[in-house]
This record gives sequence, structure tokens and C-alpha cells, in this order.
Amino acid sequence: MNQFNTPDLEIINQSITLRALWKDDEPWARRIVDGLPIDIAMTMYNQWLGRWMKYVKRNGQSRSANIWLRREVALLKKAVSQFPVHIEQLRNETTRAKLANDLANQCMNVVVSGEKNGADIDDIYKEVSAIPHLWGFSPSVPPQTISQREDESSKEYNERVRKTLRLSIMSRLIDETWWARKLDLAHRRFSEHCRIIAGKVRKGVSPYLSQAALREYRERRTANEHALKDMMAENEWLGKEILLWDAVQASVSNPEIRRTELMVRMAGFEKLAEEEEMMGAMITVTAPSAYHAFTTGKNKKAYSNKKYNGANPKQTNQYLCNVWAKVRAFLNRRNVHMMGFRVTEPHHDATPHWHMLLFFKPEDAELIRFAFSEYFTRKHREELRVDSGDFSIWAKSFSKEGHFAPLDKDHIEVTRRRIRARVDWKEIDPEKGSATGYIAKYIAKNVDGYKVGIDEEAEAAADTTAMSVVGWASEWGIRQFQQIGGPSVTVWRELRRMENPDQAELIKRQEARKNGEKYQPKIRSFKEVRAEHGVLEAARHAADVGRWDMFVEACGGTYCPRKDRPVKLVYAPHTNKHAENVQKLKGVCYGITVAETREDGWVIKRVQSTRKSSDSCAAWSSVNNCTERSKKDPRAEKASPIVAEILQHLARTGRDVSLFKAQALANGQSIITGYGEQISIVQTPRGPELRIRESEPAWRLPEPPVQTPEKPKGKRTPAPPDYAGEYWSHINQQRENAQ
Repeated sequence: MNQFNTPDLEIINQSITLRALWKDDEPWARRIVDGLPIDIAMTMYNQWLGRWMKYVKRNGQSRSANIWLRREVALLKKAVSQFPVHIEQLRNETTRAKLANDLANQCMNVVVSGEKNGADIDDIYKEVSAIPHLWGFSPSVPPQTISQREDESSKEYNERVRKTLRLSIMSRLIDETWWARKLDLAHRRFSEHCRIIAGKVRKGVSPYLSQAALREYRERRTANEHALKDMMAENEWLGKEILLWDAVQASVSNPEIRRTELMVRMAGFEKLAEEEEMMGAMITVTAPSAYHAFTTGKNKKAYSNKKYNGANPKQTNQYLCNVWAKVRAFLNRRNVHMMGFRVTEPHHDATPHWHMLLFFKPEDAELIRFAFSEYFTRKHREELRVDSGDFSIWAKSFSKEGHFAPLDKDHIEVTRRRIRARVDWKEIDPEKGSATGYIAKYIAKNVDGYKVGIDEEAEAAADTTAMSVVGWASEWGIRQFQQIGGPSVTVWRELRRMENPDQAELIKRQEARKNGEKYQPKIRSFKEVRAEHGVLEAARHAADVGRWDMFVEACGGTYCPRKDRPVKLVYAPHTNKHAENVQKLKGVCYGITVAETREDGWVIKRVQSTRKSSDSCAAWSSVNNCTERSKKDPRAEKASPIVAEILQHLARTGRDVSLFKAQALANGQSIITGYGEQISIVQTPRGPELRIRESEPAWRLPEPPVQTPEKPKGKRTPAPPDYAGEYWSHINQQRENAQ
């Protein structure tokens, strides 16, 4: 809608009473939506008008429509109030960029003024941190390596660490780009929150994500894809380069790879659970109804929720995280161990809920179920028709041995049924299907919709709604998948980067890739590989063949705490743009054995700008290979095919080099032309390319030494070609032409 709608005059003109009612209500409605973003104001006004006409036509009163508008606008204005400036200052990128610059300068002025006046760093920090506090922004800094000095006491060291962290925060507050990112994200989430309140995010309209947000997300993805395809990572030390888009497609950012990895890890947990005789349960937890903007009626239509407290999806997910932390703490105090996965997905109105597939010892099942039920229903229990007394009975029946007495079994069962809308517990029956197969639908639905069919929540095909689900997670910064228990998946991924020491295996893999076939490596047992090569190689082999269960065993087993895992990540010190000593991932280690998986020397460059500035020639192919080289360059008659091709390739760009230099290029060496250009051949994903870079300008090179030729003595031998003389002669010719 791009305008304020007008009412049906036939209804208003039915009586003097209705005309008077409209005369009072219309300016009131305009006034109450004033101060909202114009598009949201028009949406709310037009929705109110539709309700006003419906109620007036039904009973001649507008009270219900007015109550609805007052409630919805109150929620919207609560969202608007989070910003200390008028919302119009955030409306477009230009105004946000200007505001970001102003805020960064404001912080800089505070820092400079405090330093001039000799203020303590704590006083400066207190004053400057008040600026982002008004916006609800909290700068986060990465973990830093700050070593204690020999002549420094613990108190002095802690004080230095504290001040260093405060300096890191202030470094971000004076950074215009930091403010720009924060403002863009805050405005984007605010706009989507307003659309949720206005009813633009729900089944029948646009489930999970509004049409506007979905369009923006697609545009960002497309822009990112184009940017990645235009960038490359180059390592001159190793002579390697790769397109960033190819690197992304080979990582878990690729939906297919991400889904496959999640299924492999889940299947590994299930295999371990079977070996250790553990049981599984699927637990679905949902936030109280007050966190939902819309409710679903018996006719399966969405209706505005009168109890809605105005929480956005990010705040709702934070509520679930806080409750989950209490459940974990409760179970950890009783040494109850679990492993599995948590999947976070949205309801149709964008409110998050969790599906958790967990494995645990059968004797811990009742305690785990009680913990989930107790903590996830503490808020707004009255809507579930249970109270604290019901859970007191449940808790009292818990015996010292870890079981629930049958005394109050019926009462507990009633409580479980009543809270099912908030905590739904389903035990996995292996006879009906595997646990991995049970959660496969939830994983695929939240990645790419692969073979899911119909998304019942959105009432649409899952492969079309998957984009909205992924966009929802991106919009609100919500983690979709979380592993519970087990070793770090980063160790797993780093091990998969390591080369296989078995050369025969490598040859077979390369042959399969060359033939376009899928290679299935030979899977050896953990004990066999460990006995022959050690724990690190056993872990690498497990990761290479996709056996998560074997990897867990190599990393200390199911119940080993993460800090005690034998295979760990290795970091190296690194200085970032804020001059902070942070850690950079380098590889993995087992004891004193370190395996580096990350190489230094990589530089990110633009493909197009690199080609433009360096004037790289096109890659060789059957299309651009020269087939008439002998007619164009007589020297090609005596040269090898590769040298002749180099000569012709350079000739097409207006460059003429000697046969000797072309041979040097063919041998893998780099040369410098008379134009002061450095030329070399590099291997790229597109094939070999001539890489041409500007070297030191020719007119700055030192003059060639003056050599007095000696008279030949005795029999004259043929002199070798004077390539150096040819080189300097060419330079001098260029100088004369320039003059």
C-alpha cells in the first residue's frame, strides 16, 4: 500500500450517528499512527479502516477496531523508542552513513578531549561508552593474548588487561564502519519487527520472513555471490590461487555440503548411542504465547495475538537460550550427560522454537524430562493449566536413586499432557525408524528443503520456503544448528584439510576425480589405524572417511570434556587492524605433534582489477590457441609449441620479447620487459595464465655498464647471444621514443 485508504461512503452516510463517529475516529487514527515510519503508518491505518468498516457494519460501533489500533501502535512505538534519534534519520543508506560518521566523530571528540585534559582511561571509557549504550549497542572484542611480564604483579597484570580491553572497545567506537554496520543491522531488524507486528509475516501472507525482507536477503545473497566470483585468494609463496566462490562452494556454506555434514555427525552420534546402549528422545520447546505475534485458530487461520508482548525473534531466542542454560546447569550438577543436536526454526509468524534430538542413559530419562518441563514452563504456567504445586509433586516423587516413584504417576502424566504445547517429549523407537531419519526432515527444511515435500507450518513446498527460513536466521542472527556434547567440529574440518599420507590412496582418489567418479575410501578401524600410525592419524582417517563415531572415539570418547580432548586446535598470534594480539587458526595437534592446515601468505584480490592493473592475458584454451603462429611470428618455426604459444600470446597484447625470454617463461621463470613489466606464468582454476605486473619503471633502472670489447686472440669462437645488450638497447629505444 502506498496511500491512506478512504472509507465506503455509502456505509458512513447511512446515518448521522455514523457520520459523527467517522468524524471523531478518522483524525484520532491519523494522530495515533503519527511518528511511525510512513509505510508502517499507512499499513496500520488501512488495517484499522478495514476493521472499522467491519465492526460499524456489524453493530454500529468502532470500539473493537480502536482498541486493536491502540494496542498495535503501542507495540510499534515501543520498537521505535529503542532509537535515540528520529526514525527518519535511519530510513536510507545515505542518512545512516552520515549518522555513523557523526557518532564516530562524537566518540573521537570525547577521547581526544579526555586525553588533552589528562583524564584517566577509565573516565574516558565511561563517557564514551555511554554513546552506544543509548542505542543498545555493546561492542564485542575478540579474545586476545596478553602475556604477564616478569616484573608485573597479578594485580598490575589484571589492571593492564582491563585497560587493554577498554582500549579495544574504544577503538571500535571511533570507527565509522563499525557504527555503519550496527545502524544498518538495527534498522533492518526494526523494519522487519514492524512488519511482524503489522501482520506481514504469517501464514497466508508471507511465512517466516516478510516479502520485503526476503527480497532484500536475495539481493544481498546475489551481491555477495557476484563479489565472491570477482575475488580470488592468491598465495605467491606457494604459487597458488583460487576463486573465492569456488572456496565457498567447497565449504559448509554450500547448502548441500552443510546438510550432508550435519547428517553425518547425527548418524555418528546415533551409532555411538547404539554401542553404549543409550536411548534417544525428540524434545520440542516453544516460548510462551506472549512471545507470538499471531495465533492459529481452529480453522488454521492466523489471528493477531492479544497477549503479544512485542518481543522480536532475537529476544525470544535469547529467552530460550537463557532457559536452556538453566536446564544444562541443573543436569550438570547431577552429572547427567547428553549428546545430540538442536535445530532452531521459526513458526509461521517468525517466533523461534527448538527441536532437540538427544541421546542419554536410560536411567537419566526421567530426570532430563523433569528438568525440561520444570524450567521451560516456569513463565506463564497458568495458560497451561498447571502451577508450581504440580511440579512440587513431580519433584518430591524423585528418589535418591534417580527414579520417580509410582505414587503420583497419574498426576505427573496429567501434567505432562497439559504442558505439551510448551514441552513436547517423544522417545525414539528404533523399531519405527532411526533417530537420524527422524531429524533429517528438520535439517533439510532449514537448509534447502531437500526431499521434504510440503512445509506444514507454512502450507507451501519446503524447497521454496527454505530460502525464507535461511533468510530469517540471517536477518535475526539466530544459530540454526547447535551440537550438544561431543568434540569440536572445527577439529573435524581441519583434519579433513590434511593430506592423506597414503600415496596409493591419493592416486586412486585423483583417478576417480579425473574419471568423474565418486571415490569411496577404504574404511579402517580406529584401533588398527591408531596402532599403526597413532591417534592423530586415526582422527584424520575418521574425518576423511566421514565416520563421526570413530572421530569421537579418537578424541577421547563420548563423555570426555572438551578441554580434555587429546586432539586440539593450534593457534598462532596475529595482529588485527585494531592492533590487538588475537589468535589465528593454524592447525591441529596431539601432544607435541602439530599438523599445520592453514598456510600463510594468502592475499585477497579482485579478479577484474587484478587483470586490469596487471593486464593478465586470457587463459589458454582450444578456442584462443593460435593455429597460424608461423605466419605471424617467424621465430615460432624454430621454437617448441609452448614457447611459440607464449610468443603469440604476448604479441596479441602488443608485447615483443626475445626467444630466450619466452623460453625462460616456459621454464617457470619470471622475466622483466623493457617496459618495466614483470611477466610470469601462473596456474589458475581457469588454466595457465600470463601474469603481468608493473616492476620498477625502465627509466629508473641504472645505466648499463660500459664494456670495452677485447680483441679476440687466436681462433674466434661464436659469441653467445647478447641478451643483456638487446635488453638495454630496447630500453634506450623506449627513452628516445618518449622524448
